[in-house]
Amino acid sequence: MHTPSETATLAVEPNLAAALDLAAAGVPVFPAGPDKRPLLVGWQAKASTEQGQIHKWWLAHPVALPAIVMGRVGLVVIDCDRHPGGSDGIEAFNRLVSANGGNLADVPMTKTARGGAHLFFKQPKGKALGNGRGELPDGIDVRGVGGFVIAPGAVLPDGKRWQAVNGRPLLADAFKAGTIPELPQWLADIVHPNRKPNNEALDEYARTASSNTVEATDGSRGQAYAAAALDGAAAELSAAPTGKRNEMLNAMAFRLGRMIARGWVDEKTAAEALLGACDANKYLREHGHRATMKTVESGIEAGRKKPHPDLSDREPSSGDDGTALSDLSDLSDLSAIGGAKQRTSDEQQAKGRKAETGTWEEPDWALLDDRRGELPDFPVEALPASLRGWLLRAARGAGVTPGHVAVPLLGITSSLIGTARRVRACRSWSEPLTMWVALLGFSGTGKTPGLDVTRRVLSLIERGRKQKVAELQREHETRAQKAKAEKKKWEKAVAEAVENNLPAPPKPVGASEPGPFVAPRLCLSDSTIERLAVLLEARPQGLAFVADELARLFLNMKRYSNGQDNEFWLEAWNGKNFVVERQGRPPVVLDYLLVGVTGGFQPDKLGRAFEGDDDGMYARFCFAWPEEPTHMPLSNEVTEIEPEIQNALTRLINLPADEDGVFAPRTVDLSAEAISAFETFRTFLAQLKPELDGREREWVAKGGTHVLRLSGTLAYLDWAMLGGPEPRSIDEQYVAAAVRLWQDYFWPHSRAALRQLGLTEKHTNARRALCWIRTNRKAEVSLLDIRREALGRRLDAEQIRTLLDSLVRAGWLKLVTTKTGGRDIHRWRVNPLLFSGAPTPERSERSERGCVS
Repeated sequence: MHTPSETATLAVEPNLAAALDLAAAGVPVFPAGPDKRPLLVGWQAKASTEQGQIHKWWLAHPVALPAIVMGRVGLVVIDCDRHPGGSDGIEAFNRLVSANGGNLADVPMTKTARGGAHLFFKQPKGKALGNGRGELPDGIDVRGVGGFVIAPGAVLPDGKRWQAVNGRPLLADAFKAGTIPELPQWLADIVHPNRKPNNEALDEYARTASSNTVEATDGSRGQAYAAAALDGAAAELSAAPTGKRNEMLNAMAFRLGRMIARGWVDEKTAAEALLGACDANKYLREHGHRATMKTVESGIEAGRKKPHPDLSDREPSSGDDGTALSDLSDLSDLSAIGGAKQRTSDEQQAKGRKAETGTWEEPDWALLDDRRGELPDFPVEALPASLRGWLLRAARGAGVTPGHVAVPLLGITSSLIGTARRVRACRSWSEPLTMWVALLGFSGTGKTPGLDVTRRVLSLIERGRKQKVAELQREHETRAQKAKAEKKKWEKAVAEAVENNLPAPPKPVGASEPGPFVAPRLCLSDSTIERLAVLLEARPQGLAFVADELARLFLNMKRYSNGQDNEFWLEAWNGKNFVVERQGRPPVVLDYLLVGVTGGFQPDKLGRAFEGDDDGMYARFCFAWPEEPTHMPLSNEVTEIEPEIQNALTRLINLPADEDGVFAPRTVDLSAEAISAFETFRTFLAQLKPELDGREREWVAKGGTHVLRLSGTLAYLDWAMLGGPEPRSIDEQYVAAAVRLWQDYFWPHSRAALRQLGLTEKHTNARRALCWIRTNRKAEVSLLDIRREALGRRLDAEQIRTLLDSLVRAGWLKLVTTKTGGRDIHRWRVNPLLFSGAPTPERSERSERGCVS
């Protein structure tokens, strides 16, 4: 309760009143100047809910504006600006909401002093959003962790104010009640940088513009539609972040190519607009005019093959009150979008939500895309010359691409060397050679045949080591018997000393029994943590873990061990000391915990394998997603196991690493020229990292380590193939080759892999259903068809209904209800475009059962 004098004070000091109201609801505030700059150093930490402190601040700064620290309250604000002569953020946001659907009526919203809008949401689950705007259109910003906004109720000296929008919940009330909605997923996807171009929003922009040409002919409507789409494409492409520009350029060119085919826009105009956007986002200067035009022409040519369908009749978009969405004088239509009356019948519900992701004329083809995109082939010429001939022959013999063979070879050979050799960049930084590599691809795309090329050789070598292992076992048993004899002799001496009242002699070193014999292993495909620890005692330089499917390993890490397995594997990449505790037995103390990982992932399982991964496990992998090999004739130019690669692996396995019978890693320095090349690469990484965020940034942060390990592996592979004296240093050619492999191959392929971590099981099930429908040429399906035949009962009936509804919204199905005397019969008619020559995904998941795995 405020006293009468306090009430009078608050009446003439609205900024103080707004600050106190928010503080009473539990929202920390701090004072900002009329220029919206914080008046406190360390404002993030100093923001307070204590009324006494807030009174002191406003006593010192009477015209201060109350500001909210977003990171402290778990909120994120979508900030829509509206400046004369600038981008209209409110209009742009309305287009996004109209394209993606949703009801924002319960979102607290503030009209800002300059006519913009602040929409307050709870942070989405997972990693909190900061101030990055991702791929939002110009005029829309984000304020999250690390940012602040001026609070509703704030008033500038000139009388302009931040005021709550009528009919919306007040921020203080909603925060206190816990009713602020979470940021919608579609909006979070746009803000998050790892998102494909927002083609739906682009289409909505074009539709809105063309629909305003009320009296236009079909041709002029198409021209208006294309002109608006071209403006939207250029604006979005101009702001594209590094790493998304090529993908977005190709997608935009494809969509414009479809309109060029209809004569709505000429190719020269479209190409010039896209080139201008590429100049603005620096893509043109980095890749050159020729390469940029090649991407533009390729996209346009692909689009020409699928002309844009006729534009459907459409009334100008509006809110419930009929006002145009761009008429936001009071911002009320933001709340109206998606707020149509609840429809009761199934047909009405599907129809009302269909435009969220696709239409019957233009369905959402992304559901059928394997998401690989256009990726570079493995650069065979980057490998040492001693490897190239064998690699090409081995790939042809296995019926796969060179990348299918080369990547597992690098992973397995690096693991065999392990920490027996450490590549040293400077006195304070050395790395073991062990790498983690993974091939991505759907079942039947060549992962296992490529992996087997090196795995077969390793298995043969292990079988051939049986005699050596038997010899080691005999030596071990001899030591054990000798220790027993020494122990008995010592025990007798102790007894005699005690009997004669003399000091007992100390236990000699040779009297300690060595424990059970453990046969050293080079490679394994399954093991417990305790077993791995024991095997690493027998081979301290490290082991190779090789498996066709790695998802099982990572899915089980946290499931059965409360995260202990996860901790073990995180350290297994580093090669440092580690203690494995064992229940009821002494712990295993490892001086070097080092296990290389080589294997495959199916793209649909990759996201689940690293679900909730906040420890950067995925950043340790160099991913490769080779193109599915085409049919190759049988070849007799290579045997299953070539002597040259067998000899090379044997030479690496037998690298000396002992000093007086004790394992001792040896370091190999970079040459002076190699250090210079490595420093150039590190400078490149330092310039690249600020342009990235999230998983991509975490992956790039390990780029220096990846290149160091890769350069050492290439140097020793070359030596193992050629023979001669062991390398005394890592020369520049190997660092240059490692940098090229990282930049031109592993980086683009790993980016494609990292994108899969954001895809959901919902997307996977939708694609499986569509693949089954297309393979079986179904013109109509029932709920039972999808549940039993397409998805093998992995979802219940309610989940299947939700899935079918999403396919209706994507434009692939139409609900057809037949009235009967009893229960209505529901069937879903299939869009014929699914069976046409429309944009076919680059590669669908293939199997004899028709895309279902």
